[in-house]
Amino acid sequence: MSSELVGLIPAAGWGVRAYPYTRTIPKSMLEVDGIPLIERNVRLLRDHFGVRVIVIVAGYRGEVIRQHLGDGRRLDVLIRYVTNERLELNLPYSVYLASREITGPTCMILADECYIGSNHRAMLRPDLLAAPAVCAVIRSESAKHIRKNYVPTIQDGRIVDLEEKPRVVHGTLMGTGTYLLSPDILARLRGCFEPDPERGPRDWTSWLGGLCREGVGVLPFELDGRYVNVNARDDLNLANALARDATRATRTASVVYLVDDPATVTQAPIIDFADNPAIDEVVVAIRQTPTGLDRATAHPKVRVVTPSVSDVPTGTLITLGLDAARGDVLVLCAGDGTFSPTDVDKLLVYLRDADLVLGTRTTRQMIEQGSNMRGVVRAVHVALAKVTELAWWSFEVRFTDLGCYYRAIWRSTYLAIRPQLTTAGVEVLVEMIIEVLRAQRRIVEIPVNYYNPDVEQRGVRSIYQTPGVFARILQLIVRKRVADARLGHRRRPLAVADVQAP
Repeated sequence: MSSELVGLIPAAGWGVRAYPYTRTIPKSMLEVDGIPLIERNVRLLRDHFGVRVIVIVAGYRGEVIRQHLGDGRRLDVLIRYVTNERLELNLPYSVYLASREITGPTCMILADECYIGSNHRAMLRPDLLAAPAVCAVIRSESAKHIRKNYVPTIQDGRIVDLEEKPRVVHGTLMGTGTYLLSPDILARLRGCFEPDPERGPRDWTSWLGGLCREGVGVLPFELDGRYVNVNARDDLNLANALARDATRATRTASVVYLVDDPATVTQAPIIDFADNPAIDEVVVAIRQTPTGLDRATAHPKVRVVTPSVSDVPTGTLITLGLDAARGDVLVLCAGDGTFSPTDVDKLLVYLRDADLVLGTRTTRQMIEQGSNMRGVVRAVHVALAKVTELAWWSFEVRFTDLGCYYRAIWRSTYLAIRPQLTTAGVEVLVEMIIEVLRAQRRIVEIPVNYYNPDVEQRGVRSIYQTPGVFARILQLIVRKRVADARLGHRRRPLAVADVQAP
């Protein structure tokens, strides 16, 4: 019976509430743990329901979905596309358009939802497959989340009413965007839109709730696992945290230990990183075969990578090390002894809720006397950070230190931005941050310890504290922001007042 099911994923909406993340992509293409929401749900239909034919209703930025999923062969399914050119008619119209391509029973999953560790497969019970319709429901202790979804009223094992976005929450049960729909239900919907689409329903839950009140046998099915309806950025952050927690035990982490100046490198931090159980490998990125690091490089977790040409700039050396690392998590650290290996655990903890965790050396309580992050140097770093913060203000970012080497990034995020990392100099550190923002990912900045490893020096020596480097970084920020402004002008989505969210 399950092989007869056709999958349906409505994905035509504007995604207004998730702006600016949806400025250039549809909301269904926002990634959770490196996989777009819509692809996660294609896989769910395939793996839990045995579906091999899926109809996707595309609208706003639908070409992005088509380019990513193609005809579905990469995922071992067949995908057919339907275009919704009337987004103001909302979700019911998208379902109606798809229903004209479907003749059998259907499993519909909304494109902007995330399920983690769910038991969807159990919906293939014969009694559920024989029902006119099934709504998957789930328990939640969060009244806030329940109010953003719908609530079923269940009597004698049947749903007798549905309430969209209830103002008052009385229980813990809420509806999700997973449905089993019989051909009869889809025929009823077609009858509402034909011959005049203007007379069709505008709200899916209200329409289906009306059928429940009429006595149509709509059944509930209670899901296990975790569920997030991704409407806004906070929802996306929560989905990422839940997905990463679910697979935390299997994740690997690499430290990329950047040796920019062999004269300042010390091997003790390399060994400390390698001895940390949370770290699976330490990649020492250095311009030439190291000397004086024999004890560190003998560690089984440590390996050395060198460029083919020894005089490569710092940015190229950074990307060389990151490209060579094999972990699911990539931690970048300068090899001059200014950072503490003990802070790596803190970076990994915060990475649970972010795509990039950036260290900051501007917190005075975390800065050792004698370091150079004081006075004018500190002010310049903060100024550049605030310029970037202002340039991408709509992303609600808060920065103080864009040039800090010590940072952690998910490998999936790094691979997504890697083609855009074009600068060869040290400014690649800033470019990485900008591109993570442009890729609709979340950045968290946390304080890290910062030391002066050479007590004979008044401050940490750096060849990059020059007006020229400052100018190049400022030019980079302006260039990327101007490009974003041009793109946003061409592809601005409708405002909330312009259209209802489908």
